[in-house]
Amino acid sequence: MTVSLKQCRTFSFSDGTLKDEAKRLVVWWYGPVEKNTRAESVPKIYVFFRPIDQNNNLGDVIDRPTVLTHIGLLRIGSVWEQGVSNSRIAFDERTFPVSFSPGGWRIVSLDDLRKAGRSLYTSFHDDYYLPLDRKQRSYLIEFDLPDGKHLLIPCTEFFTRVYGRSSEIKRVLATYPWEKVKERLYRPLNAPAAPGTWPVKFTYRVHKHDAILLAHMLYDHYAEQAARRIYSQLEARFPEEKILFEATPWFQGSGELSVSGVPIDGGNSFLGLQILGCTQPDGATIHREREKSATVPATDGDDAPTPFPYHQLQDIPDVIDLTDDEEPDHGSSWLDITEDEFVILGKPRVVLDKRYTRKNVPDTRGVPVPGDETIFSTGELYGSGKGVGQASIHAPITLESQGFLRDMWNALLYLKSAYPTAIHSVSWFTFEDGFSTSPDPRLISLEPFGTDDEVETSVANWVYMDTQTKVLRGVLVIKVHVLGQALYLMELQRRPPKPRNGSREEGSKPPSYKGLVFTLDHQDSFEHWLRQVLSNVRHVEGVVQKLVRHCPGFADTFKHPKAKNENVPGEASVLNAFSKVGIMRADLSGH
Repeated sequence: MTVSLKQCRTFSFSDGTLKDEAKRLVVWWYGPVEKNTRAESVPKIYVFFRPIDQNNNLGDVIDRPTVLTHIGLLRIGSVWEQGVSNSRIAFDERTFPVSFSPGGWRIVSLDDLRKAGRSLYTSFHDDYYLPLDRKQRSYLIEFDLPDGKHLLIPCTEFFTRVYGRSSEIKRVLATYPWEKVKERLYRPLNAPAAPGTWPVKFTYRVHKHDAILLAHMLYDHYAEQAARRIYSQLEARFPEEKILFEATPWFQGSGELSVSGVPIDGGNSFLGLQILGCTQPDGATIHREREKSATVPATDGDDAPTPFPYHQLQDIPDVIDLTDDEEPDHGSSWLDITEDEFVILGKPRVVLDKRYTRKNVPDTRGVPVPGDETIFSTGELYGSGKGVGQASIHAPITLESQGFLRDMWNALLYLKSAYPTAIHSVSWFTFEDGFSTSPDPRLISLEPFGTDDEVETSVANWVYMDTQTKVLRGVLVIKVHVLGQALYLMELQRRPPKPRNGSREEGSKPPSYKGLVFTLDHQDSFEHWLRQVLSNVRHVEGVVQKLVRHCPGFADTFKHPKAKNENVPGEASVLNAFSKVGIMRADLSGH
């Protein structure tokens, strides 16, 4: 019984979990949770492993304890050798439409599946994924699929990947009662909420992309109840040694889940072992603000306020040692560790950052020698002198691209939602449809050259997306009413890169065309000017900067930069286009 592996990032766990293991092990399943008697601010969890030899043959299941905050690194399928992991099983990847509302899912146990006669056999490695005994008992979420089949996801995986981006969220929700959860995660708002908005201010120890979950927990009773149940179920079952863990969806509505895993039950169910991405919930615009500093003295104990971190390490070690037996020292450095990326599927939620000029703030931070710490922990600050730094673990997000032209359209719709008083309308144009606000934009096809036209072969071929099938290149034309003026954007359809002969690698990439942005002195000249552009752009093979001087108004070109802080793909490009006519983001938010 063998599996296929792929390379991944390297991590190390220094204490207890896997450091002294002589065998090569693969994470296979998540088990029960129990109280941590040494580092009390981080619950323990049992992880099931299987030995895997150098030929990738699997052995019998064994279990080891670790802390709940490390599960985002100990992904199911990751392979570990002497505390270090740099490969994992290559599971099947699928994306499923699901309902997160009650009635679209249920909590089931492995026993429930067996009693219903549903087999855990999978053709992935020609065996049962879990043995037919009760050792690996745990709960799963079962989603109903439109075709009558089912998607099963371990509750621990759902909690780890869908309940926010940072491990701190999970640690706090599983460790403290609700009032102490709010003390540790939130900070008081500076002003009351404006109608139709959800402002949220939170501690530095959680990540900025936790804002959506934090806002829902604050304003949405359904999300609050789901979050409350995490601790209440554990507290209700203590002092039991081991507790089976449930986690349910914290928002409602339809959406998608992208997972990797294995088919089971004769193909009637898919066991999602890793969540790769998920839809974000719809709702009010979220205004987020993250704590910048603190001026409180550091003291031990559950009621101690959390001070601002003293020094963030910029150079992340190649091998990171994380401990599950000690809590971080007061005054220690902190290390930002990233888990696997998390893909936002579909339309992202509108989240705006509070922008302000920082004034002088008293700073009571100590001056430790940076980089002295040899190991790091995700727990609460406690004591000093142990040489244990603070570990901030989070899953960075990536945005699902719908293709270049669709991304530009979606980015404009996003900005319209974010700044409705500044951007009044967004519409696309074709000569057949006129201006339309339909959610699915259409393109204008370029006219091919006639056989009598005297043009070079490269020019004649440029109008086609594919010269063999003669599929014509399209142009997306968009009109935006922004800050009292009509603004037009034009984007050219790109050819996909072709693979090199006999290779899966991409060959030379096609030209990176600039976009065209323009305003008109007289709106009734739009169609005449557009027809000129669509004709002339063929002769210059998409180099639109050669066309701007003929515009009956103002025209300029813009590049398509990529920014790390984009809320949606294409946002930076749209804002760059706006800047060419003197419109900045601050103008949108200040209107």
